Amino acid sequence: MGIKVLETAVVNQISAGEVVERPASAVKELVENSLDAGATDVTVEIERGGLTLIRVTDNGQGMNKDDLAVSVLRHATSKLTSITDLFSLKSLGFRGEALPSIAAVSQLSIKSRRRESGHGYLLVCQAGTRQDVQVAGMPVGTIVEVRQLFANTPARLKFMKSATAEGQRIAHCIERLALSHPSVRFTLLLEGRIVLQSSGNSLVDTAAAIYGAGAAKHLWAFSEVKGRHIALSGVLSRPPFTRGNRAWQFFFLNGRCIEHRGLGFALDEAYRTLIPTKRFAVAAVHITMDPAEVDVNVHPAKTEVRFRDERAVISEAITLLRAKVAAMNKPSASIPELPHLPLASAIVGDTPDALPPARVSYLPNVPYRLVGQIMNSYLLFEKDGKLVIVDQHAAHERIIFEELLHKRTLEVLNFAIPMTVDLGTAVVTEEHLATIASLGIVCEPFGGSTYVVRSIPAVYRGHFDEQTLRELLMDISGDKTQVDAEESVAEALACRAAIKAHTKLSPAEMVELLDRLHATDRAVACPHGRPVEIEYTAEELFRLFHPSSR
Repeated sequence: MGIKVLETAVVNQISAGEVVERPASAVKELVENSLDAGATDVTVEIERGGLTLIRVTDNGQGMNKDDLAVSVLRHATSKLTSITDLFSLKSLGFRGEALPSIAAVSQLSIKSRRRESGHGYLLVCQAGTRQDVQVAGMPVGTIVEVRQLFANTPARLKFMKSATAEGQRIAHCIERLALSHPSVRFTLLLEGRIVLQSSGNSLVDTAAAIYGAGAAKHLWAFSEVKGRHIALSGVLSRPPFTRGNRAWQFFFLNGRCIEHRGLGFALDEAYRTLIPTKRFAVAAVHITMDPAEVDVNVHPAKTEVRFRDERAVISEAITLLRAKVAAMNKPSASIPELPHLPLASAIVGDTPDALPPARVSYLPNVPYRLVGQIMNSYLLFEKDGKLVIVDQHAAHERIIFEELLHKRTLEVLNFAIPMTVDLGTAVVTEEHLATIASLGIVCEPFGGSTYVVRSIPAVYRGHFDEQTLRELLMDISGDKTQVDAEESVAEALACRAAIKAHTKLSPAEMVELLDRLHATDRAVACPHGRPVEIEYTAEELFRLFHPSSR
């Protein structure tokens, strides 16, 4: 086949694929345009994960008729004029590809009005075809509507995740943008429900809105500290509050959210010896530096950057962050006052931990002889001529997991005072609430991002709070069947509620645990796949003490 020049429509769709990978990509580009336009109030409305509707409304400077007409042309931008501008960028966007790329794969309409104009203008594009600009009444600012995203590219549409999963990606995108511009008021509506609303006052207020009140109590804000190459400011978590991944670590360079392994390493080094391995601090760190010392034009999504002197930047980041972590842990360091947000209410007793003790019944007629507990972690017993060692935590995990999923009637503990939790930007659907309700956690919307928890399963004996509920919902937020979602929640609840290692048990408690274990199906492993017990036959024990007989 000979070489041919591609048609314009094909070129535009290829270009769109580089810029607009999924709905969250379109949202990011549109909101960045709003921020570059000086907006102080941005509202994002999403329907069906952004595939049906994305609407971004801002109060920025707006566009006149001529600017609006060329805004959907490729490489049309007001953010740079020459190649030298690339090396001193101060805006978030600069390529002039966002609007034309979105227009190529959707039904796009833009309404915009400048302050000095008595009215606004409307531009409509259908699958890349631009219509004439019309007069429209509207307030100062810009309203961009993207409908039926990827409808004319079905091959790409079939690779989209569920509406819930795409909505969660958008929520994470707005989280990053809100933290990067804490002086801007952000509002995010998913399917008509407000899931995020920042005040636009400070980084601490924004962090409280995104992380939730429970998590925000553990954050410590620090003002700008300057080094030779960079200046840092932001919020850090106190060492006891950690996460199992880096999902709540954010780095911003001159107002742009970036991903950089070196900065993650710098944060790890700042907390070294203060938090366990494979645990990660929560942080939102703002970095400012000379734009000429960094190249942001190395990735289509502008999430990766290249420092001119990376070694010097990372080394200085380690020094500055380590100093701030040390200052945070001094007795005089106080947590900044947070905005008034609903906190978890007490249940039954004074604290969520005040649950009634478990009933223990001693059953003497058992098919084994209990030897006892060693290291306050393992149970030893003799059965069928074998020595059996049981991991008490793994055993209890399996017991609770099976009781949660396979009991015909699940007993629940109703809270005397319902627990009020703020889930921030977590996407919660009716299916999510039905899943956890099937396992005894009755949770109901209370307005905005606030929910009320009325009960938990009676077999759950651990600490249940806002963070517990958030993590349970995150476990089932992906594309899972109802069965998979229930198992994920049951697994997480069992792990949290099970007897921990180094917990001393009475003989009656040991017997009850072993009786329940032997009455449980699939008792060979905990829900994570770890073995529950290890057996040694008389012959194996003999060989351990008589190696020459092997």
